[in-house]
Amino acid sequence: MAENKKIAFLCHPYHRGGVTRWMADAAIAFAGRGWEVYFITVEPSVVFFSGKGRETLLQLLQKERSSVHTLSVRVGREFEFGTQAYRSFVYKKLLLNLPSGTPVILSDDPAVWEAACAMHDTYPVVGVLHADEAYYYSLAKRYFKSVSVLACVSERVKRTVIEQIPGIDVEAIYTIPCGINLPAAHFRQHDGNILQLVYVGRITEYQKRVSDLVKVCSLLQQSNTAFHLNIIGDGGDKAMLENKFKDAGLNAAVTFHGWLSQKEVSEWLSGSDILILTSDFEGTPIAMMEALAAGCGLVGTRVSGIEDYELHPLANDCLGLFDVGDIRDAIIKIEKIAAVPVSMRQQSARNLAESEFSMQVCLDKYGKAIATFTPAGRSIAVKPEMPVSSILYSRIIAASRALKVRLKKG
Repeated sequence: MAENKKIAFLCHPYHRGGVTRWMADAAIAFAGRGWEVYFITVEPSVVFFSGKGRETLLQLLQKERSSVHTLSVRVGREFEFGTQAYRSFVYKKLLLNLPSGTPVILSDDPAVWEAACAMHDTYPVVGVLHADEAYYYSLAKRYFKSVSVLACVSERVKRTVIEQIPGIDVEAIYTIPCGINLPAAHFRQHDGNILQLVYVGRITEYQKRVSDLVKVCSLLQQSNTAFHLNIIGDGGDKAMLENKFKDAGLNAAVTFHGWLSQKEVSEWLSGSDILILTSDFEGTPIAMMEALAAGCGLVGTRVSGIEDYELHPLANDCLGLFDVGDIRDAIIKIEKIAAVPVSMRQQSARNLAESEFSMQVCLDKYGKAIATFTPAGRSIAVKPEMPVSSILYSRIIAASRALKVRLKKG
């Protein structure tokens, strides 16, 4: 048992990918260790425009039938389109239901940070910086004095925080990649001599540089390498990417699958040779963790969270990195990893995932970080207040924004 240890997670309502998936998985894993776990979020009374087609965090937790305690309130358009101050006010009221002194791990929503940091005297704050991105550094700059622990998902993120925030307590900053629940090792070898490549993630130029996938495939074709690329995911630049592959005469070499379930993604990865990541920046990519766990090699850009493992003792047979935009070096690294015997590559990848990215490793690091401060003896939270005029203003803003979205969508 965890000696009555407590932890809470404060998160926006919808599953938006790696950050929120980790929040749910980590909460369930802490509960499995015997911790008293609370998950705080709102429950949409209508499907949010921004959440169409996505599961809510409450739905994710309910499916797992865990012992996590959920603290929520039903909200509608007034929350989705209201002011940040109003959303923060709602989160503050939910926080009041926590036992005093419970540490709170934050998602990446600014209203979440605003709410939790306003109540840090009662509930110690664990802020998480999920990417090497200006947005996260702005959160750290604004709220670092209210945070008990700052968890950075890579060494680059940690270094940048220290460089950008003079006077920050470096003893309170930790490098903790978000862990994943490793699936059972189920390696598969595909038939034929066609190199099986895979991309998993949002299909966007911003951050992901997906057009570089076309450049990679074009050079592979020029070198007479037999390959097929499976693209799993969706995003605003999907049509653009499809057209670029068509213009390059590569339609037959690429298949777009859209978003798939976590289980389906794992199956694709276990049957692939190499995951390709072309990103401008990252935190520590969940796709990388999932690929290595499935025995799939990785060739990716030398960016935050990937670069940390380039010289790892287990990386030589499963990991190859190249500078952002250096497509010729990407091809060299693909050829290098492809030349490793399949069984050796698969086992090396799995061993690397087990040593660095399991949820157990992640929670051990969070447990040690949380143990550095004393949550007991915290002051009693003051009931949050918001002027009626500010609430009315937020509702007017929400109604106006909702109308604009409805008219835009026809």
